[in-house]
Amino acid sequence: MQTAILAVGRFFNMAAAAGTLMVLSRVLPDKASYGTLCQLITLYMVLSQIFAVGLPQSTYYFLPRYTGGQKRGFLIQVIILLTISGCALGGLLYVGADALGSVLKSPQLPPLLHIFAIYPMLMLPTLAVEGTLLHAQRPLATVLFNMAVRCGMFVALVVPACRHASMAQMVGTWMVFSIVMWAMAIGLMLSTVRHLPFEWKPEMLRNEWAFSSPLALAALVGLSTSYVDRFLVSHLFGANGFAVYNNAAIEIPTVTMVTNAVTVVLMTEFSRCASQGDFDGILPIWHSAAQKTAVFVFASLGFLAFWGNETICILFSNRFIDSGIIFSIYVWFIPLRMLTLQPLFIARGATRIIIILLVIGFCVETTFIVIFGRLFGLPGMAIGSLISNYLTTAFNINWYVNWTTRTGWRAFLPWKTMGTALLLALIAGGTSRVLLLLPHPAWAMIPLYILAATLFVLLYGTGLYLTGLLPREIMARLMHKRSPLKQEAAV
Repeated sequence: MQTAILAVGRFFNMAAAAGTLMVLSRVLPDKASYGTLCQLITLYMVLSQIFAVGLPQSTYYFLPRYTGGQKRGFLIQVIILLTISGCALGGLLYVGADALGSVLKSPQLPPLLHIFAIYPMLMLPTLAVEGTLLHAQRPLATVLFNMAVRCGMFVALVVPACRHASMAQMVGTWMVFSIVMWAMAIGLMLSTVRHLPFEWKPEMLRNEWAFSSPLALAALVGLSTSYVDRFLVSHLFGANGFAVYNNAAIEIPTVTMVTNAVTVVLMTEFSRCASQGDFDGILPIWHSAAQKTAVFVFASLGFLAFWGNETICILFSNRFIDSGIIFSIYVWFIPLRMLTLQPLFIARGATRIIIILLVIGFCVETTFIVIFGRLFGLPGMAIGSLISNYLTTAFNINWYVNWTTRTGWRAFLPWKTMGTALLLALIAGGTSRVLLLLPHPAWAMIPLYILAATLFVLLYGTGLYLTGLLPREIMARLMHKRSPLKQEAAV
């Protein structure tokens, strides 16, 4: 139940974040303004995870292990450390505003960073809310708080933008809202320990540092790899280019929900097998997860690969039609989302190998992005990132296969099942394009898009049913529900 609540909450959070960008892309006066705001948000997303130095994750580990007043002492310690780190990040953004604006080719960015510098001071401590409330068995409060943050961000940015306020006024309104969110977060966290006395020992600080510092290094390397293409785009093409590229690089909510949920389950199951020394039991679980995940995530790939331009225009308006071709390239990252190998390495305790592989991936991706970007512009940046990620994933799989010495490439994944699902999705997506041959006015694009998605689901679902990838009994229950009278007759 807790997992379902969190999954639904994350979906609505992503929807609110996407909705904010959708509205701003339409109401802001030009691409440069929109791109500058996207740069601001991206900078915080990346730097906040690095400056958090693994402290929010420590709440999951230490709160269940401390008792009585130690819980209160530890929680206050986390809040203070995150506040200090947030002040350091805010100071960096304020002092380095001009340098960041120059590197990212964004002249509007420095004055906004001067205002925005207060945000990490207030919001970095709120990163510990989820771990704290989940430990207190309050998942609904976690979801409601995260939704309040996203919805507040939407109101704080969109309402001033619709009233034609300046960028500085928009960011200033956002900062006022962050004060309210900070007070709410501190109140929620302290409410979980309000009846406990305060107890703190110096070794609590040493233990947390020993736990959190490796996570900070992993976050630095991992985030650098994930966002290197966007920062290079900004450096080479400025705020205008970043606006176009950032829209194309959006997360697909359904794909993110499925892959994140599967990763959580895999981590639990792999850890259980590893703790029992049953390493041979990991591969069947991996196969089952890959097969079930492929059926869902390839649906998004099959449809969006053929409807990229229309998807971008519906989401961000015709102003960003240039993002369509990049988006059509970016959707091919979807198969890689289900091939994340970190749970496999973590289950064997090989955390150092993860960092090594991430560093290798960062170097390869940076090289490919620069080369292809110079040759083919913005689409080349996406192509370079895509090719490098497939190469590094293949390298990682080969490393794992050779390291375990018990599997081969053929046995590592259910390739035939995954290939069949991908082929069915592409056939269904390509077939749905025939609807564009029908005469239709410009205003009818959204109804046509919905009709195409419906046709795709029917074709893809039928293909899965005929090939046996979708269990026939499940399809029968969906299409031919038995009536109560028939059920009584059967009894």
